[in-house]
Amino acid sequence: MAIAHPRRRRADARPPRPAPFAPTTGALGPPDPEAVRRSVAAALEAARRMRRPLTLVLLEMDDPARLARVARLVRSTLRATDGVWRRDESSLALLLADADGPSAEPALARVRLRLRREGLAGAASMGRAAAAPGIAAEDLLELARADRRPL
Repeated sequence: MAIAHPRRRRADARPPRPAPFAPTTGALGPPDPEAVRRSVAAALEAARRMRRPLTLVLLEMDDPARLARVARLVRSTLRATDGVWRRDESSLALLLADADGPSAEPALARVRLRLRREGLAGAASMGRAAAAPGIAAEDLLELARADRRPL
């Protein structure tokens, strides 16, 4: 008599892949654009080494007083493997690991819907850029800033 076993995928036998950068947790820190640039550069290098996609998103608020609330909402909406940093007084930098182009859109749609539901969409704009091979952190930040659109 044959015993039925669940089908195994090839990925089940592999060890889990390490994250390209450490996820951010805790409270929103002080604005530090240089630290954000260094973090993006380190994440780009790790993603390049591991041959994994990466998307950078800049979320800017018209009212800086709402930024802490927006950061909490974004942090609870994104995956635990994604990074959130305070770039300056009124903007956040989000790094989406293992997401580029169309694969980043579901996460960004969840963020947009959450901000709209909380009544914060009118005061925010969002721009994104997928990391191309060999791109520098400054260039990726500039591409995301140039893509900025109102929510």
